[in-house]
Amino acid sequence: MRWIALQACSIEPAGSLGEAAQQAMCAAAAQQAICAISLGFTPRVTLCGNAVVLEVSGSLRLFGGLLKLAAMLEAKIHAFFKNNSLVAQLIRAQAATSLLAIGRLHLLRSGQKIPERVADMPMYTLAATHPHLTVLERTGCRTWGDLLKLPREGVARRFGAPLLAALDQARGALPEAYVWRVLPERFEQKIELDALVIHAPALMAGVNLLLVQLHAWLLGRQSGLCALQLVWHLDKRRDVPPTGELTVRTAQPAQDLRHVARLIAERLNQERLAAPVHSITLASLETVSLHNAALATASLLIEPKQQGTSSTQFIERLSARLGPASVQVWQAQADHRPEVMQRWITAGNDVRATQSGAARARIDSATSLKDSLKDSQNDAKTGDKTSAKTGAKTGTKTDALFPSWLLAKPLKLAAKAGAPLYQGSLVKLAGPQRLEATGWLLADSSDILPALRDYFIYRTSQGVLLWIYSERLAVAQCDEPLGAPQREWYLQGVFA
Repeated sequence: MRWIALQACSIEPAGSLGEAAQQAMCAAAAQQAICAISLGFTPRVTLCGNAVVLEVSGSLRLFGGLLKLAAMLEAKIHAFFKNNSLVAQLIRAQAATSLLAIGRLHLLRSGQKIPERVADMPMYTLAATHPHLTVLERTGCRTWGDLLKLPREGVARRFGAPLLAALDQARGALPEAYVWRVLPERFEQKIELDALVIHAPALMAGVNLLLVQLHAWLLGRQSGLCALQLVWHLDKRRDVPPTGELTVRTAQPAQDLRHVARLIAERLNQERLAAPVHSITLASLETVSLHNAALATASLLIEPKQQGTSSTQFIERLSARLGPASVQVWQAQADHRPEVMQRWITAGNDVRATQSGAARARIDSATSLKDSLKDSQNDAKTGDKTSAKTGAKTGTKTDALFPSWLLAKPLKLAAKAGAPLYQGSLVKLAGPQRLEATGWLLADSSDILPALRDYFIYRTSQGVLLWIYSERLAVAQCDEPLGAPQREWYLQGVFA
């Protein structure tokens, strides 16, 4: 078996932000955090006094050996403290038994040299000998080997059987039994504030303490946070509800909670406390297991690390500051009619899906436009016979020639001799592009009339390109006068 003993002997702030974190990260909190992080490497983790002890025999093959596992564990612990603006000095020792690893850890902490033989380990490095150290020293016992030379029956009668059992366990003669630590399925922690808080932004001091513990819990569970709930408990002497709360959600699973802390701070800046707050509770609502880094990204390739705040985090912070309804994104719709080809939705938790859909729509539109221009060039070079027969000047396809700007409501145009007018006469450049949206295409939007249109691109005398369509009306009846207008023209868009 292989055992590792860890201990953070000193924790110092890294900059001004680390001073508050140092006050929160006491020795007990640091041990709990290291225990939680260690559970990401092996399920056999326990706390013995001031040391975190790991049994890593079952994890050596997965992580490539004892030295690589220990290096990765230390790197992750250092990264955890660095994210919380702290610098920790770690002491690590490994051995075949947990008590031997703890004993070597004591020697490293005091700056002494580790002996080559187990029998030469000092007596004080074994915790079971501490109540009897004075008597043992008087009898001349300075090392583990000296104690082994004494008669076992006499040692058991004088010092008790647990001392011999601990010595046998340290030497590997007896198995070691521990109660392994297990992280809860759901994080929920409550702390009492140092003083009553009357302003909501002042709650961030306590929230930061809980976020440090939540960060360690996420690392141990190998999970990313999607939603959490903050509850503040109000003074019962006031005629108000006992608690207040807010819920924060993220579009992407997060392990580094600095972005989550910013979202909570933005939300608390908008809160007004009904009464003084004496304690707060932080609980995780939704988490996602992250077994590897590929699950945290939509790409199959390794993406370069972006500097600064990502667009998703920026949108979430903006939504928290201005309100969810004030930040919207567009979403493509499966509809032929230009006025309903997209809709605006609240940017919140659907921002990731919206961005991917928008990206696909932009790529498809650019590809279609490129193909149209390519076909137009080919037709112009080869001289399309079909276009010559129909009298068309060019064979340009207009499927992807959508304008940059759409009018909120189509503008009805006047007509002269069957042609539209807008600030004078117009010159037709392309068209018609036929669009029909009837029957089953209107099942989800029955409030919009069917669309039977022919789209054209016209140019004004000032050189502006217009997107104009004509309604294809019913054929004139026999009793209608000859030459009755059969088309109505509408201006719907303008090209940039």
